[in-house]
Amino acid sequence: MDQPFSPVAWINGCLCPFENASVPIWDLGVVAGASVTEMARTFRHIPFRLDQHLERFVQSVKGLGMPLPWDFSVLREAAHQVVAENCGGLSPEADLGLVVFQTAGVNPTYLQGDSSGKGTTAVHTFPLPFGTWKFSFENGVRLRIPSVRQIPEECLPVHYKIRNRLHWWLADQEAASKEAGSKALLLDLKGNVAETSTSCFFAVCKGEVLSADSGVLNSMSRRIVEELCQSLQIPFRRTTIARSILDDAEECFLSSTPVCLLPVSSIDGSPVGTGRPGPVFNHLVNAWSDLCGVDLRSQILHCPK
Repeated sequence: MDQPFSPVAWINGCLCPFENASVPIWDLGVVAGASVTEMARTFRHIPFRLDQHLERFVQSVKGLGMPLPWDFSVLREAAHQVVAENCGGLSPEADLGLVVFQTAGVNPTYLQGDSSGKGTTAVHTFPLPFGTWKFSFENGVRLRIPSVRQIPEECLPVHYKIRNRLHWWLADQEAASKEAGSKALLLDLKGNVAETSTSCFFAVCKGEVLSADSGVLNSMSRRIVEELCQSLQIPFRRTTIARSILDDAEECFLSSTPVCLLPVSSIDGSPVGTGRPGPVFNHLVNAWSDLCGVDLRSQILHCPK
């Protein structure tokens, strides 16, 4: 009889069963939310642009002054090893999300003043839940602008991919309370458009793709959107996006590493454009599919149950 598949994770240099992977309760990643993370994904079970993701991860950890006991090559090998192990339980149509994180160390107060611990370094995967995104890919994401604002760079370095995301959770809770199933689109303290809790935001105005130029994550998926726009000769600009610009947007969409692209159907209850996925979104989906060698529409819309 075949044994049930059991995924693995890599924690502080060792492989372990995924179900046993854990972070100590005295770790500052738990105590203070002090941790840096990175997320890549696979296409056809092969990590996509892994080196770029790991480079951003290492730069973020060093930029925040956190310890990183492992060098780039070790992390890269660990990521490939975990993916290879965990793809054994996937169907050919499925793919993995790949997560790396580093915490800031131990909380010495909990350990009688001992601050010698290096924290937790982890690499793990999870099957990408394409069914979760199917409705939004077909019909669009409904966004709501909450009272919660984006934390300014002077208070928190939001351009780094960090795990301290309480304000995003509060924003999404508020959005969902106003309209079930909606997500939050945050503004900054000046009232300009920032991003969502999981995605980079884009508005298409007069045929030009606009994205916030400051106070947002240094997004890997946005780099790809910019790259694809250039190849498709679609104007692209990083700029300040005033809230009023959204009223005249022909279409809006989101990008993120796991799902790549999602259209936006409405903002604060008002339809964006036709309320359906627009031509720029569709062109970019086709171009991204060519780039990664996977038909994104088919993978999301016809994912196995």
